Amino acid sequence: MTTAEIARARSELIAQLRAQGTPERAAGEKQYLRSDLQFHGVSVPGCNAILKAWLKTQPALTSGELGTLAGALWASDWHEERTLAIFLFEERPKLLTLDHLPLIETMMREVNTWAHLDEIAVHVVGVLLARHPDVMSGHLLRWASDANFWVRRVPLLAQNGQFRKGGGDFALFEQVAVPMLDEGKAWSKDERFFIRKAMGWALREMCKHHPDWVVDFVNRHHARMSGLTLREATRKLPPEWAPRLTV
Repeated sequence: MTTAEIARARSELIAQLRAQGTPERAAGEKQYLRSDLQFHGVSVPGCNAILKAWLKTQPALTSGELGTLAGALWASDWHEERTLAIFLFEERPKLLTLDHLPLIETMMREVNTWAHLDEIAVHVVGVLLARHPDVMSGHLLRWASDANFWVRRVPLLAQNGQFRKGGGDFALFEQVAVPMLDEGKAWSKDERFFIRKAMGWALREMCKHHPDWVVDFVNRHHARMSGLTLREATRKLPPEWAPRLTV
């Protein structure tokens, strides 16, 4: 696709968002997500349907074109246009490569809502992590100490797809999670909530296949763990494992 074709594809996708959006949904989503972005008022399934229909017309889409279009859509102050940028990577995971990392990290740093950040963490970064663990583990460790709390949330959630299936690198998770238990005094209310929630969510995903590891982690670290993290971590713990908690 030429530059002009990329621009035309972006315009076509935006036109469909405008046609399908409603002012009522736009106002409701903006309030719910507490976002400073503008909203067309299209649901998540609606965004996905728009993108899937377009992708069917592009069987020869290349990895480079995918990244270029995603970047063009992300460079917007409209929520759903940024959503389409993320969904491009999700819907064409075979075209997702390490070459897209600079754009992905930019998206992580510019995100202003969990709705986008969590999609990027689990379904984009998570795919690259499963495919390139040696390379990506270094990025997760770097992001875990970043000043931006949205960036720090990514390494906590990036393995959730693997945890759900019984896989994952527990040592890596502990490396990124444990330092975050020592919350800085300057952390904002949102910063505390979203880091605590992410840590608990990841531990909860491990409970089905590895309750032993979750119990061990909680027993070793519960004294520094927030109530929110502890509740989330143990909410789906199999009943037979609950008595082994020393909390």
